[in-house]
Amino acid sequence: MLKRSAKDIVVLSALRTPVTKSVKGGLAPLYPEELLYQVLVGSISKSKVDPTLIDDVLVGTVLQTLGGQKASSLAVKKAGFPIKTTVNTINRQCASSAQAITYSAGSILSGENKFAIAAGVESMTHDYFPHRGIPQRIYQPFLESAGEEAKNVLTPMGITSESVAEKFSVCRKAQDEFAVQSHLKASKASESGHFAHEIVPVESRTDTNETKLVNKDDGIRPGSTFEKLSSLKPVFKEDGVTTAGNSSQISDGASAVILTTRENAEKYGYKPIARFVGSSVAGVPSGLMGIGPSEAIPQLLERFGLTHKDIDIFELNEAFASQSIYCIDKLGLDYEKVNPYGGAIAIGHPLGATGGRVVSTLLNGLRAQQKELGVISMCTSTGQGYAGLFLNEN
Repeated sequence: MLKRSAKDIVVLSALRTPVTKSVKGGLAPLYPEELLYQVLVGSISKSKVDPTLIDDVLVGTVLQTLGGQKASSLAVKKAGFPIKTTVNTINRQCASSAQAITYSAGSILSGENKFAIAAGVESMTHDYFPHRGIPQRIYQPFLESAGEEAKNVLTPMGITSESVAEKFSVCRKAQDEFAVQSHLKASKASESGHFAHEIVPVESRTDTNETKLVNKDDGIRPGSTFEKLSSLKPVFKEDGVTTAGNSSQISDGASAVILTTRENAEKYGYKPIARFVGSSVAGVPSGLMGIGPSEAIPQLLERFGLTHKDIDIFELNEAFASQSIYCIDKLGLDYEKVNPYGGAIAIGHPLGATGGRVVSTLLNGLRAQQKELGVISMCTSTGQGYAGLFLNEN
């Protein structure tokens, strides 16, 4: 695997905006097209990649009207990409921008494209409420005649968290302790300047329409304690264990990963920071969607002849503490290797942007630790898990 080839899919840049709280956070005034525009401009500026080389921009987005296609195209064209640069959008729920990496890599391997950007964006401030990610126009007689597995694709995510906790005996105490660690690790990474290597600062607006620069995640709570989190009430079931404190935050943000082959990178004088080795998607019961990584990760590692002990860092999206704990324990992972810089419970989870966000955090972490192999993974609504394998070259 460490042997380099001209046809390797390499990463030239993996950056993200700050992730901020929806409605009240620093990026809340901005619309999805503004967030996408700024992460694209910032990525091109920082990486020095010639925008005229980009053949395609594939944007992961979950909640936007009309699939986000027109808003995404608006952002790409305003960012200065040439007419030849095509735009597409993808929705694999929480893995959307991760799947954009997989599809972009495939298009490059096939020869259809030479350079591509796998991006992601979500303004949950503007697009999450009031439907909360559940379609409002399902034909009820059709739904009523469907089986349980089909009906469960519409289950609110908080209820799936409760189902995982109940079925696999993940207690409230363990979830709150896990959440505290997420905040403390993310706080250390933010305050030390570690996250600055993966963040594109964003120009946002104030209530008085003045410009302000947002350069840090604003959902991280440095003063988190078990006592504080354990005092919060369950939000999905009266006798439940899932709270606002041990769940991922509703957030705004964007991400972008620039991909090409090693051969093209060398031809144009660009130094890869990583290699995208491959990915895997696994299906799980829709009502227990949070267990997705526990199936996708083994499938990925088996494909490449690896075990979890070969992996230096796992970036596991923390949709909920319940499913994160289950997946880590089921896979026998070392907690020290999982989300060493905190996860979505602290940083936030802007759905369409999350795949690219965890990639940027993974590659930044591998660089900082001078380690080689990393895996990203996340569960997705409707009953799936995604996992991707990356090799550090930075």
